[in-house]
Amino acid sequence: MGGKLCIFGGTFNPVHRGHLAMARAACKQFDLDRLLWVPAGQPPHKPLLGNATIDDRLEMVRLAIASEAGMELSPIDAHRPGPAYAIDTLELLDRAYPETCWYWLLGEDSLIDLPGWQRASELIGRCHWLVAARQNNSRLEGQLVELRERYRAQFSPLAHFWCAISSTGVRERIAQGLAIDDLVPGAVAAYIHRHHLYTAHPR
Repeated sequence: MGGKLCIFGGTFNPVHRGHLAMARAACKQFDLDRLLWVPAGQPPHKPLLGNATIDDRLEMVRLAIASEAGMELSPIDAHRPGPAYAIDTLELLDRAYPETCWYWLLGEDSLIDLPGWQRASELIGRCHWLVAARQNNSRLEGQLVELRERYRAQFSPLAHFWCAISSTGVRERIAQGLAIDDLVPGAVAAYIHRHHLYTAHPR
């Protein structure tokens, strides 16, 4: 296929407006041909909290991006046995989309753990890394400079972007019985309510 494809992996537990804003910013700033949302069935780096199944998380992402041009849901990691290591995801997608220039979108909080990922040096060298800041500060650029020098790889910040929303915060709001319409797309909020996700009284 070729072109500029970006992997956006994560638990999306649940997907929120910050995720969407990150994806839109990456597509616009780097003129991506396509952005693939890849929910992890069994994330290797953090436990899954709440009662949402992988099928719930897939459906919430599908609802969130239904009207987003250039974005696509990939279930490639959803039901793979064992931990969904990023290097395995990349190799599977590279076979499916040959001659592709790969980008990988992640948040600043995940960037901290990146050197400890499976076969990190190989993985890092095969992608252009797009990083969204968690807070409105200048700390991120220093981290990116260090990673560029260490791995001789491409790391770029999302320009003029930072995201204060977290999935943890969304789950906490739900558990407290508070509204989440300002944090997640309307269709996702309706799905969460309909299926009693993340509540003190799960389905």
